[in-house]
Amino acid sequence: MADYEIIKPKVDLRKKIKILPNNSGFDPVAKAEEAMERLSYNFGNWMRDEVAKLQYAWEQAEKADLNEESVDKLFRSCHDIKGQAHTMGFPLAGLIASSMCELIERIPDPEKLPVDLLRKHVQSIAAVVNENAREEDNLIGKQLAEELTVITEDYIEKNAPPENEEAESEC
Repeated sequence: MADYEIIKPKVDLRKKIKILPNNSGFDPVAKAEEAMERLSYNFGNWMRDEVAKLQYAWEQAEKADLNEESVDKLFRSCHDIKGQAHTMGFPLAGLIASSMCELIERIPDPEKLPVDLLRKHVQSIAAVVNENAREEDNLIGKQLAEELTVITEDYIEKNAPPENEEAESEC
């Protein structure tokens, strides 16, 4: 008896696509790159919008003294930047956002989150985007991202609760 079952789809998706002859000159990768180039003119504005959302989430979190709900909103906003920054040409903002996300994930108790370090992350992301520091070799931006990462890792190492060994074994 087989350990698997073959499931045949009800609809053959191959019938839904248009097959182009090899000599058509159509290059889907080139078309996608052209589309990205057209969209890229908006990337700076979109990132500034994301930073404004992050700053608003930070203001709300600070007013609420970092409660669970406000930290969740802060995390989601920061996570959006982390995911979009590289595509939109702001890899340094993505690195800083990644460090901030790691901090929030690894220190689950909002009362134990370092307010000043979170504030520095938000300010740094805003500075990188507002200064249009797009290149990963931007000396000041890179140094800022690296220092925040080191400080964050040190804080996590000293303050994070022990990881659940059971959860690790499931991964």
